[in-house]
Amino acid sequence: MGKKRAPSINRRQFIKYGGAAGVTTFIAGCSNQGSDGGDGGSDGGDGGTDGGSGGDGGDGGDGGDGGDGGSTSTPSVESVTIGSNHPLTGSLSNTGVRMDQAVKLAATIKNENGGIESLGGAEVEVISGDNEGAQELGSEVAQNLVDEGADVLTGCYSSPVTSAATRVAERERVPFVISVSIANSILQETQLNYVYRPQPSARKMSVDHARLMPQVARDGGETVDTAGLFYIDISFGQSVRDTLREQLPQNGVEVVEEAAIGFGETADTQVTRLRDADPDAVIATTYVGGTVELLKAMDNQNYRPPVLAGCANAALNDVSALQDMGSTANGALATNFALDPTEDRALEIQDRFSEEFDRTMDANVAMTYASAQVIIEAIEQAGSADPEDINSTLQNITVEDHIAAMPPITFREDGENANALSPLYQVQNLDDVVVAPDEFAAAEPQF
Repeated sequence: MGKKRAPSINRRQFIKYGGAAGVTTFIAGCSNQGSDGGDGGSDGGDGGTDGGSGGDGGDGGDGGDGGDGGSTSTPSVESVTIGSNHPLTGSLSNTGVRMDQAVKLAATIKNENGGIESLGGAEVEVISGDNEGAQELGSEVAQNLVDEGADVLTGCYSSPVTSAATRVAERERVPFVISVSIANSILQETQLNYVYRPQPSARKMSVDHARLMPQVARDGGETVDTAGLFYIDISFGQSVRDTLREQLPQNGVEVVEEAAIGFGETADTQVTRLRDADPDAVIATTYVGGTVELLKAMDNQNYRPPVLAGCANAALNDVSALQDMGSTANGALATNFALDPTEDRALEIQDRFSEEFDRTMDANVAMTYASAQVIIEAIEQAGSADPEDINSTLQNITVEDHIAAMPPITFREDGENANALSPLYQVQNLDDVVVAPDEFAAAEPQF
């Protein structure tokens, strides 16, 4: 049975007044390598506080007969549970497994440092469910995790899966901090009082891309007056396409061609259309498999635009995918989530992840870790394992100590991060390097 919740009130009122998928349990601090689950050729993709007031720990009563005269104490809580809802098998598992591992690593490091101090050292526990990248399993896994005792949820990578899962969280009144999913519709079409997105939405990522990519390319001597869009034909890709249509012209770039790709398709026809349109830049918004197909088709047709770019593109931030794509990827400019390369602590966590799991911490994995940091800080500030207390804290929290390349994370009334940012990467020697904005840049752009 799900946990019983008090009657729901909306976010504004809160601020004003104060199966197919199994579930596995992980107590952070124990080694858990996880299985690769196969990469299937694609990933999804669409990382000092002054937050809420937290719980008061109870008033201790009046001491009663023979009592201690009203002394207070921290509630007896041994653990707080995060439910991690990600694709652990199927075509999105290459990244999904690593995202789940990022949640576990964040919990492990918190426990190594004494656990939740406001709860007397309570441990952070992670239970994991496999949504297989399937929309219908997003809600099923979310329900299973709640039934298994999750106090707060995170996930899910694919935007349709996340949309389904967040509706369960809303119904069960368990806070849901999105790890990675950018479709605008998740938060902007329905009022949700228990859902939060630390990373940029598709609209914010597209706005950042339309501003940063042409600017950096032009500063490097490239002409960027026209663009072709190549996108995955689902809500994630469509959301980015729609905003790029609007924002690129405002930055002096005319969209001259659009080419959509479906799951498992080759990109030969789309590349022919893009080549014939002859844009200055081709901007790809796809899962890893789609971008690999794009560059393969470009190589087959001996075509590469003057500027290759990506918006919310996981492939151009994935070391293994860059190796698959080869030299054609070098010089590409892409906006996505980013681990902050200017912070030693972020780089230490990246190294720890590689040592712990023998795998890379790319942009999506780093953003997942940052989302887990937000969850853990909310639990710490709430001083409670109660989902309502955690949710109340999330509504007012500001998290400065996170590993993502963006300002402090704090949420607007609609659950979006008011300070969300999509830095610009460039692929240099088949490695992804942040080149803009300046405060997060690790290298100069190369043209």
